[in-house]
Amino acid sequence: MKVEFRLKELLGRYGQDYHGVIGDLADWAGVNRHTIARLYNDRATSVSFVLLSRLCSWMAEKGIPADELPGGLFGAGRAPLWNTMARQGGEVTIYLGEYQPISAGEVTWRWISRRDSTVASELVQQLSSGTEGGSPAPRLNFRYLPFRYSPADHIVDAGLLNEDMNRTREVFRQTQQNPEPGTAIIIGSQRVNYLLEFFVADLFGCKPFTPSAGLPSVPFFSVYRQSDQNTPSCFGGPRNPFQQKDSTTAGLHYLNDRGNWVVCPWAREEQDAGVVISVNDHRRKSITLALFGFSGRATEAIGKQLVNKEDLFWPPTLKRKNREVGVFICRLTYTPSESEYDSQGEVQMQTCEVMRLEEKTLDKFVH
Repeated sequence: MKVEFRLKELLGRYGQDYHGVIGDLADWAGVNRHTIARLYNDRATSVSFVLLSRLCSWMAEKGIPADELPGGLFGAGRAPLWNTMARQGGEVTIYLGEYQPISAGEVTWRWISRRDSTVASELVQQLSSGTEGGSPAPRLNFRYLPFRYSPADHIVDAGLLNEDMNRTREVFRQTQQNPEPGTAIIIGSQRVNYLLEFFVADLFGCKPFTPSAGLPSVPFFSVYRQSDQNTPSCFGGPRNPFQQKDSTTAGLHYLNDRGNWVVCPWAREEQDAGVVISVNDHRRKSITLALFGFSGRATEAIGKQLVNKEDLFWPPTLKRKNREVGVFICRLTYTPSESEYDSQGEVQMQTCEVMRLEEKTLDKFVH
């Protein structure tokens, strides 16, 4: 068992992971800054009681609760995703897209994807069951984000899109400016959950609902099927404009560590794909988790995988001063149904290959 020294994590949780903190700690403790740097990056082989006492004294002076010291500095292995969410504190908010068909200018009904709601239900069960060590379950909340289009011709009306964008933009602004710690979970692709579009655009520094005019801004791209609505996106469309070969192959396209596009093609009842994105923002004391499939069926399959095998998607790969970011590409194959009547659309997943985007790839694209 590897015992971790979580100095960086504890400092970030209480807003003390600032530029120059290593030097300040070294001056206070009267040691070489390289000694503190090794502890900060969890690369030290040992720590003396004298140095540990001085570190705790400095952190207590900075307002880090004494009851978290020195225990909060130590851990056995990485904390699982669900435990990390519980430790983060605050509320867990699950965001779902809500389809609103329009007739004579009125909303005729409000509809949530069965696939997305299944994922939400399983996440609620997971989060409500408590965590290792008896930590209480976090508070849970739901928010629904409207999207409207014509299912007959798969057309997204520009006027309705603009209205839905403005509503969702305000929700995204609220999540970004919320001073309280918490977790946001975004379920569903950008075609059904417009909050995902704002989240991805902000993460990779591009404009939401606007295709890139030059080089790619996002290291993955969804090439829509002909039956998909034509939602404009910074990481989706009817063809991948950055790729010559397979540019119109329906499915998920992503950049590998060599900078080449790789395709996870969609094939009905056979192959599918999706993405999980995790962002641990130490400055804002928030976690954002986004999961979406190329199809609704893939979203459901990936949700099940996330609940049952969270270690495949955590911890994030890219570690910066105040944030950790992970992007995980999921390539799926399905088990064929024995008859056309027995599955009723249930997910029978045969394999789910999870591939982490490399740190150097994320460092190039993350804003």
